[in-house]
Amino acid sequence: MNRRAFITGVSGPKLSAAEREFIRAERPWGFILFKRNIETPSQVISLVQELHKTAGDPEAPVLG
Repeated sequence: MNRRAFITGVSGPKLSAAEREFIRAERPWGFILFKRNIETPSQVISLVQELHKTAGDPEAPVLG
């Protein structure tokens, strides 16, 4: 399974089921976080870990 050459964002501080499915299917190159994705430092760490796990790539860039 190859990564796709695009960066995606998510709708909030946690991944929805639909976002998980999309990320697993499309395997984006990286992610971008916006204010809507950030509540606390520990929540951001959890979100980034979940993004990496869902994408199957622990080194996928996360931009902010």
